[in-house]
Amino acid sequence: MQRVAQGEIQAFRIVAEALEPRLERFFAQLGVPASDRDDLFQETCLRLYRAADRYDPRRPLLPWALTVARRVMLNWHRARKPTVELDEARCVADTQRPVPETGGADDVWAFARARLPAAACELLWLRYGEDLEPAEIAAVTRRTPVHVRVLLHRARAALATALEHDGTGMRPQGGER
Repeated sequence: MQRVAQGEIQAFRIVAEALEPRLERFFAQLGVPASDRDDLFQETCLRLYRAADRYDPRRPLLPWALTVARRVMLNWHRARKPTVELDEARCVADTQRPVPETGGADDVWAFARARLPAAACELLWLRYGEDLEPAEIAAVTRRTPVHVRVLLHRARAALATALEHDGTGMRPQGGER
């Protein structure tokens, strides 16, 4: 990012290619439809490029990029307008939010998305899907590390309860990381 800040456009291509799979998974795990993920990725890259001079090279790139991606996604959610015809309104009330592609019937992420609030899923994904530490998650979500730990504990407890009460056969494994 230092080279990008100095005007080397090609250096950003390397950054974008390295971030693409991580950001695509991030958007997917948070329920962004496949048709919108590329747009959000491009908007995130544009903002990262424009803010290259503000990047602190002493800090890891991924949490900074995820912070920008999260803000882009939140703006996208706010800007979305319902596009359901009035005749279909009854059907919409009975459907769940769209779930991205899953790894099969035993996909714990799909299970979590279907049963936990979006904020809890986001924290769990950042911790276990992206392997970020609570301090890094705090930077991404603009919370304190202690608050993140508390919310992670609650999210894990809610997921464990859902797994115990569900008849899918999935069970929580091991302790917390």
